[in-house]
Amino acid sequence: MKKYSQPTSLLKKPVVWLVAVAALLYSSWPLGYILNPNVAHGAFASQLEANGQPYNWLFIALDILAATALLAVGILQWRKATNVSTKLSIASYIIFAALVMVAALVPFNCSSVTGSCSDIAHSPLMLIHGLASIVSPIALLASLILLFRSILMRRPMRLAKLIFVLIIVFWGLVGIFAMNNYHRADENLVLDAFISICSLSLLVSVLLIEHLSSFRKTNLPS
Repeated sequence: MKKYSQPTSLLKKPVVWLVAVAALLYSSWPLGYILNPNVAHGAFASQLEANGQPYNWLFIALDILAATALLAVGILQWRKATNVSTKLSIASYIIFAALVMVAALVPFNCSSVTGSCSDIAHSPLMLIHGLASIVSPIALLASLILLFRSILMRRPMRLAKLIFVLIIVFWGLVGIFAMNNYHRADENLVLDAFISICSLSLLVSVLLIEHLSSFRKTNLPS
């Protein structure tokens, strides 16, 4: 028989609070509407960190702090992880955190608020930022998918399964909206919402890993 800890006991764990802080810091884009409304209304959230933009240092610092907190969570969870799929899931969101830090340290510098960057193909730093921004959500999605098998194997986790399905649906909807709104004025709003979905995905991944590791094995190993 496998016995799980109560959900309220998860709130007592440092990793839960750390990932909550990381998720909140990573979704700093709403501050742009207060501190830099020109970019917030007309460009991508990553341009809030561009050189010369007001308070760019703050948005860079928030991303770096978010990545640092998430890396700490990954180290703490890795130390007690025994399942291979769980370790791979942790490794995936650690990669996400590392790439977020890289993207913050190499900001997306465009000459205009509209995001028209004709020299992007000739700028190694901008290519690094672009690759980090593309690969990081893929790594985060991989972290969620790797948890799917572990969730399916445990019947009591009906709520976790429902949350997992909803998160995947959100990812799909944002992807559809992003393609439909490509090169339209409201494209940046879709991508901003995607940042918040990534934050929510971080919370779900870490909480599920923590929940899965909380049960005690008394019979056969899972």
